[in-house]
Amino acid sequence: MDLRSEKNYFIIVLSPQKGQSSIMSLNREAYTRYRLIDERLRKKPFPRLEDLIEYVSENFDRPVARRTIQADLQEMRYDQLLKFNAPVVYDKKERSYKYSDENYSINNLPVTADELHGLDFAISILDQFKHLPAIKEFEEAIMKIASTVKINKEARGESDHIQLDKPFIIKGIEFVEPILKAISERKVLKFSYQRHGSDTVSQNLLEPYLIRESKNFWYVIGNGISKKEHKILTFALDRIVDLHITHDTFSDDKIDRKNFYKNVFGVTVGEGKPESVVLSFAPLQGKYIKTMPLHNSQTILKENADEFKISLELVINTELKMQLLSYGANVKVIKPKKLADEMRDTGEKLIALYK
Repeated sequence: MDLRSEKNYFIIVLSPQKGQSSIMSLNREAYTRYRLIDERLRKKPFPRLEDLIEYVSENFDRPVARRTIQADLQEMRYDQLLKFNAPVVYDKKERSYKYSDENYSINNLPVTADELHGLDFAISILDQFKHLPAIKEFEEAIMKIASTVKINKEARGESDHIQLDKPFIIKGIEFVEPILKAISERKVLKFSYQRHGSDTVSQNLLEPYLIRESKNFWYVIGNGISKKEHKILTFALDRIVDLHITHDTFSDDKIDRKNFYKNVFGVTVGEGKPESVVLSFAPLQGKYIKTMPLHNSQTILKENADEFKISLELVINTELKMQLLSYGANVKVIKPKKLADEMRDTGEKLIALYK
């Protein structure tokens, strides 16, 4: 069995929920072997197969199988996904391996230092979403680039200058693929759902329209058909269990997908209409809000040494209120009055807790 078959074997036997990180580790291990073989092939005396096995095993601090190294050499030569096209040749007389082009290395990339840093940053972001099916489909290509970028950085004497906060395990991410399938085929979903703080598990039938991500949480939005009166509902994937695609179909969406979240902060779509929300930030906080706008509708009304004022067109929902509260005394709601009064009342309750 060659390396490709070996990788497919692991992919088949590992479940989506438990196996994804192991698959990523397997591919990283393979690329580490390629790198080590590449290093040894460029050094004299040129290695025999036993030398390659010993070199890789020593670096892994455990034995590596003979057939694995043989398969690695084949992958480096001919694999169309890797596209190394490594010019590995075998010297029958010396029973050794080497590159026919002494200048060849799998690490050779025609990129500048700035481009390497940009690739490194992009790879770090992709790595945070490696469990998503859409990202996983290109895992081989991503790992090839990641490995080569890492080696190029090490060759330049650079350490890891970019560190991203590692996200928690995204519960419910395994439902993304079947939900997308149901959306594409216009099939009704059936699932159990347990809300936070509730001991009750509800049974739901949903016409799924779209999936939305907000702050590392994933949601499915659709038409709830469990009751007589249909209603557009939002369900968090981390609270869904026993999801199934039924044979029942639906004809058309009952929402405008393109504009459904046009005036929404977060994922909760309230019953009201969009309102003009005017916020006044302390100057320092305003610099962050200017750099990272709260919403696409954000418009700067005033910016000076004393105040950073903006306006937004939003439906007032719980997520917006929670975001405003997170700024503490660095923001004041100017309008609408109802929202300003609610923020003031919450502030008074907060003060009362510390008396």
